[in-house]
Amino acid sequence: MLMEDLKFVCNEPAVLYKEMLIVADLHLGMERSIFGSAVEMNVFGRTMDRLLQLVDETNCNELVLLGDVKHDIPNMEFPEREKLGRFLRELNERVKVSIVMGNHDGGLREIAEGIEIHGATGVRRGNISLSHGHAWPSESMMGADWLVLAHNHPCVELTDKLGYRSIQRVWVVGKLDAGKVEKKYAGFNSRMKVVVMPAFSELVGGMVFNAVKKRDLLGPLFRNEMFKLGGAETFLLNGISLGIINDIKQR
Repeated sequence: MLMEDLKFVCNEPAVLYKEMLIVADLHLGMERSIFGSAVEMNVFGRTMDRLLQLVDETNCNELVLLGDVKHDIPNMEFPEREKLGRFLRELNERVKVSIVMGNHDGGLREIAEGIEIHGATGVRRGNISLSHGHAWPSESMMGADWLVLAHNHPCVELTDKLGYRSIQRVWVVGKLDAGKVEKKYAGFNSRMKVVVMPAFSELVGGMVFNAVKKRDLLGPLFRNEMFKLGGAETFLLNGISLGIINDIKQR
């Protein structure tokens, strides 16, 4: 799907901006938190394979990990810490890697030696601003045309005529309430569009955007009801539009 200079990668929770590939919420090491050491899932290896395939398919020259690269808070146990260090080094040998810190990423700077890391307020690259979403974006970021966020792992719940329900990961694309945002950010670009990324990890849950209340969403922009939730458009990973939140809201 193409939205001006942003392109969703079909069937993947990844977005391409020019030659920069962006993914979010890998939550590496989460499998150990769920299953302990009794189950070997090789999540690190499978995640690496998926990312390298995307790098090859998109011919990108930079891979941005938009927060929550790791799962454990504040620090990982030693075996996972070593795995993550190797994972990031090997990935950075294949493509330039940069990281925007998420709320799960405490201690990551010591693990990710030699990799460009940006703080929780995010980073702006031309007309796109990137923030994990758990902290207020910086002032300069709010003047961009695009604000890409993660953190909420957006999903929708769909129910068929027989009452069967399914949860689907989605992209959420919307706008901010200029009147509210301008009280905090003098340089806010009222034309800015916000993209909320689905999680790359297949193990994490998510916020059901067509059932949740505005203030229950995570991050200051959502908690302060600056995001126009009802009018935001949702897209499945295959690019199909489900319409706006108000039209698919669970009654």
